[in-house]
Amino acid sequence: MSATSDVASGTIDNTIIVTHSMGGLVMAGALAKGKCKFSPSTSWVAVSAPMLGSMASDFLLDTCTDEDSKIAVGLFELLGQCPVLKSRTSTTYQGEWYSTPSIDAAYVAAQEAYRGNVTAAMCSDSFFGLLSRYLAPCILGGTVIPHYSKKNDGLVEFQSCLGGLDENLFGNYYLDRFYRPQLNHADTAFLNGEGILKDSQKPFKWFECLEL
Repeated sequence: MSATSDVASGTIDNTIIVTHSMGGLVMAGALAKGKCKFSPSTSWVAVSAPMLGSMASDFLLDTCTDEDSKIAVGLFELLGQCPVLKSRTSTTYQGEWYSTPSIDAAYVAAQEAYRGNVTAAMCSDSFFGLLSRYLAPCILGGTVIPHYSKKNDGLVEFQSCLGGLDENLFGNYYLDRFYRPQLNHADTAFLNGEGILKDSQKPFKWFECLEL
C-alpha cells in the first residue's frame, strides 16, 4: 500500500489495485466484509473476475469425485489436478450444486462491493484467443466445461465477470475503460502478448492506455 494508506482504518489510499481472476473475488469479498476500503484516490482494475463463480470449479469437483469420469488431459493444465485444491471450492458457481446459502450470500455481497468500487474491467466473451500453448486448453475449457454460456474465456463466463455491471458499459476497443476483448483466460493474464490485427486482442495497450 501507499505511504498515505491507513492500516488502522483499513483505508487504501492513492493506490492502483490490479486483480486477475479469483483475485477480483477476493478483493470484492474483503471490501464487502469491511476488511478494507478505498479512498477516492484509489483505483481498482479487475480482469476476468469470476463474480458469480466458475463452472470450471464445479466441473473439476464432479470429475474428481466420479471414479468413472474421463477428463481431457489438456484440461488439467487449465484446472489443476485431483484432489481439488481448497481455493477451487471457493469459486463454485453461485446457486449451483456445490454452493451453499452462505456462499451465495457472500457472492451477492461481493458483487455489490465490486459494482461500487471497480474503476475499470476486462471481461472476455471468447475462449478463442492468441496463438500460444494455452490456446488448446482454453478451447477445451470453453467447450467441455458445462458453462451456462458460450460467451466465456475458457474458465470464466462473460456474465460472471460482469458481476451485475451493465453490459453496455463494455466495448471491444482497447481504449474502452470497460473492455470486452476476444481473449482467453491466459491472455487476460498478460501471458501471451497481444494480437496484431484486432483491437479486441490488445490487453497490453488497454492496460497502458487506461485513464484512471
